[in-house]
Amino acid sequence: MKMNVYLSLLLAAFLVTGCQSGAEDQNQTENTSEQENRTENESTNDKSNEEVENTDESNENNEEAQMSHEELIKEKADEIITLLKEDDVEKLTEYVHPEKGLLFSPYVYIEENAVTFKKDQVENFLNDEKEYMWGNEDGSGHPIELTPADYYDKYVYDASFDEENEVVFDPKEARGNMIRNVKDIFPDAHVVEYYVRGTEEYDNMDWKALNLAFEQDESGEWKLVAILHDQWTI
Repeated sequence: MKMNVYLSLLLAAFLVTGCQSGAEDQNQTENTSEQENRTENESTNDKSNEEVENTDESNENNEEAQMSHEELIKEKADEIITLLKEDDVEKLTEYVHPEKGLLFSPYVYIEENAVTFKKDQVENFLNDEKEYMWGNEDGSGHPIELTPADYYDKYVYDASFDEENEVVFDPKEARGNMIRNVKDIFPDAHVVEYYVRGTEEYDNMDWKALNLAFEQDESGEWKLVAILHDQWTI
């Protein structure tokens, strides 16, 4: 009888111990799972934060690159304005795009048959006695048939662009009623516009602007691809 009581107590103790062990194992498993989930969430959050930081850094680098492009192009444009003022087309040749040459347009709307000089032709631009058809005069529609030297005086450097009233990088709005289509012809170009106000005598309608368009060559250097004249039009 005593033996039976002893065995019963032993069995009860074993069952209690087993239940406690099972509960401990379950608690340990739950704690481990909870810790793994917490670690996984922390890792995910760290990764998300890292991606955000990388995106911000990438955007900042792009902005810095764009700013450096703008500064570089403006610097080249200023140098070209000085050369145009001095009629130094020989030095100007060094800035011309080697593959695309240099396009000339009397207005900011570029015609399909706009005159384009190859880089090696620009050096002799002012000495070329041939008359070219540069476009048509606004209003009258008369053909603009001039030698390069005469065209230069009337549609290139016909105002003090070195003493401009305003310089605009990549102008979006046209100053007159002429459509600005440079991006259709040179989609990857950046443009620097030099604007000179008109006089009170003519109610500012005698304003002038010169647009210098740049595109990168094969080596990534910004080169001059077009000189676009702009003025008041009917």
